[in-house]
Amino acid sequence: MKPFIMSIATLLVAVPAATAGEILPNLYAREYCELREIGVAEDEAMAAAVEEAYIDNGKESVKVTVDGKEYGADVVRAYRAVERRCPEYL
Repeated sequence: MKPFIMSIATLLVAVPAATAGEILPNLYAREYCELREIGVAEDEAMAAAVEEAYIDNGKESVKVTVDGKEYGADVVRAYRAVERRCPEYL
């Protein structure tokens, strides 16, 4: 299993930049896990899951610090949802 921070950093690449919104963690996890289960590559599954689970609600996500680095709380929640739903793909 990849370290927590490496996986979050990978997920951040798929998150839209310069827009205010959030990722719905359970929807992200469902999409990501289903795509990985049928053989979709990790980066493609992340991008598709973000596209499905991202809502542009005009609000910026609360920031949290994990191991000294700052992340959006929604990104951390999305990662944790995947960790619970399909840890074999992390």
